[in-house]
Amino acid sequence: MAVIWEREEAGVRYEVRRHGARLRLFANGVQHSEFHPKRLVTGSVWDLLWLPALLGEPERLKRVLILGLGGGSLIPPLRALLAPERLVAVELDRHHLAVAREVFSVVRPGEQTVLGDAVAWLKAYDGEPFDLIIEDLFAPHNDQVSRAVEADREWVTLLQRHVSDHGTLVMNFGDYPEYRQSHAADAARMAGWSSRFRLSCQDCHNAVIAFTRQPARSIHLRRRLEKHPDLGKALRKGKLDYHIRQLD
Repeated sequence: MAVIWEREEAGVRYEVRRHGARLRLFANGVQHSEFHPKRLVTGSVWDLLWLPALLGEPERLKRVLILGLGGGSLIPPLRALLAPERLVAVELDRHHLAVAREVFSVVRPGEQTVLGDAVAWLKAYDGEPFDLIIEDLFAPHNDQVSRAVEADREWVTLLQRHVSDHGTLVMNFGDYPEYRQSHAADAARMAGWSSRFRLSCQDCHNAVIAFTRQPARSIHLRRRLEKHPDLGKALRKGKLDYHIRQLD
């Protein structure tokens, strides 16, 4: 695996490694993003973050917010599956954002990328709610995967406030116990949602939790995947690895 791009700052070593056409972004040896120019599927946690968009009607998800862009792994599948009218991505780490823009080159004109703190950005935001918010805030300086922002009462409430009445919120946790110990697992706190799902895969320990404003069923996600020419093929070949369980 060849290193094609590298930087070092404040004790963090960033590398983009190429294996064939596949590009992977690492920070202190921990993988943060992955991109293949001809594939939507990575076979790992990044698939779990966009899959919930297919629980409901994807054509209704016109306004998309990504908190924690990393190298931009989510942009190509979201663009292909949703064709959103507005896509905003906030990333704290300037090197990650540089990879998304210049190395992976996944950002297109009209897609807004912001270098800044996701919490501060969302606190200051007073525009229209988003139909899909993907919260994937992990610290690049850590030598193991851990959340950079605690899913406490204030943060969960802020996220909920900016999701539309037919929207979906997706949150990434290091593992299921981390989710269970957070305010996102509080049934009373999350009463404004119709359905909750846990997504996981064999490639990682992460627990991705999806909250939908409208009632949803995992079978609808499966059917949409099977009907899509590329995703259906990846599913049949075992390259799209996911497990989903409803939590309600």
